[in-house]
Amino acid sequence: MNQKIRKILIYLLFILLGLAFYSHFFKFPIISLVTLGGIIFIAYKIKIPKFALVLFIVAFILRLIVVFIFKTPIQSDYAVMYNMANDMLDGNWNVITESEYMNRYGYQMGYTMFMYILMLIVKGPLLIKIVNCLFSAGIVLFVYLLAKEFTSEKAARIVSCCYMFFPFPLLFNSVLSNQHISSFMFLLAIWLLISKKAKKINEKLKFTLIGVCLAIGNIIRPEAIVTITSIILFTLLIYKKGMLKRSLVNLGIMAIVYFSITTIVSLGFQYSGLSPNGLKNTETLYKFAVGFNQERMGDYNKNLGKEFFNLTESEKKNLVYNYTIGSIDKLPRLFIHKLQHFWATSDVGWSLSYLNDKSIHILGKQISANALIKLVDEINQLFIYVFILLSILAIWINRKNMSNQQFLLLIILLVYTGVYLLIECTPRYAYTAQIFMFIMSAYSVDYIIKRKIENKHVLQIKGVKKIKISSKKVLEKRL
Repeated sequence: MNQKIRKILIYLLFILLGLAFYSHFFKFPIISLVTLGGIIFIAYKIKIPKFALVLFIVAFILRLIVVFIFKTPIQSDYAVMYNMANDMLDGNWNVITESEYMNRYGYQMGYTMFMYILMLIVKGPLLIKIVNCLFSAGIVLFVYLLAKEFTSEKAARIVSCCYMFFPFPLLFNSVLSNQHISSFMFLLAIWLLISKKAKKINEKLKFTLIGVCLAIGNIIRPEAIVTITSIILFTLLIYKKGMLKRSLVNLGIMAIVYFSITTIVSLGFQYSGLSPNGLKNTETLYKFAVGFNQERMGDYNKNLGKEFFNLTESEKKNLVYNYTIGSIDKLPRLFIHKLQHFWATSDVGWSLSYLNDKSIHILGKQISANALIKLVDEINQLFIYVFILLSILAIWINRKNMSNQQFLLLIILLVYTGVYLLIECTPRYAYTAQIFMFIMSAYSVDYIIKRKIENKHVLQIKGVKKIKISSKKVLEKRL
């Protein structure tokens, strides 16, 4: 039964990725190919003791360099939360409690409070960005650690080094985003679940810690539903005969801890008067209205926002109905577009768009920033294409004999895809999903390395045979 389910999920992901990929094509300057090829070659060849520590330090330094070079303006929701944290710092607490934004999106209070606490130490965005760099470097480390759990050391090193230089998450450190911390916590939860080292931990304690990680990640950014759903599906699909009760108890512990922490924090914000609705989202239909809107094909729509929030609850439900069931013939086209938009679209604009039409100085030479942005975008697009293909190859290679760890990654990728088919979808939201894509690709890299070694071994054997045959002929001639 489990094998049938695995096959169904594998073919489903192939269909989804195929739809996401079919309209894209390769067209990159040589420098893009050289950049990615160079990273892979160096990661394969170089021998570094204490690699995990070196990886974390180098990743952190690279991210700090990005923060100090690129002065990306604070924008969008991040600007709203940052300004609120500043208001709290100035003692204007009533601005938060009276905010229409926080009344609607109470779940943003977690990251707002986090920024406020850091700005009590150092005012301004710098310390927040530095802390984000630490978590972002931690994500690079987890790509290595998780890939190492089920592939070779070399494969884990290659994918983690590639992720370390992957332009989108690297440059995204210049943005005051809440995605770095939440993604780190979700990765920590997955590591606790499947790591060989974590097996030494008492099972009930382990699922307690998993619940804590998911709760913290969700308080910072409400995406834990994807990881929770994936863990539940994974645990129920792989349990062995006679182990169902044990699996349900573990999931129950995780759920109780998760909901206890998030509820306590939510009530704390609510009863303190900071956030009238705690961490609740009072406009749940809005994300679906945006996600099914045909005008912007599921992407953020400013005009829709103005219309939606002037409607009654009944009218909001009717609008979502018209966008979904009422437009069912248009949904296939919408879903194909969203798949492409989510998985196969580069988005370095969040970090670099402020440089549009400006000139910058590099090594004493003045160049157009637009040319640099275009180059970085093409390199980023190449990374996306290559690692989508490697992920597809990884699933295909192991389709008949997939390990539990890889099966978990497959479920996570499918759940992410499913969730963002239904709600608002922009390339930026693929941040966490792309981490798991890189980890999945380690299987393909490991397969290629092993085939290379096998071929080299075969050539050596053939070479030895040829030498023996030629030596024998020489000896016969002499005789």
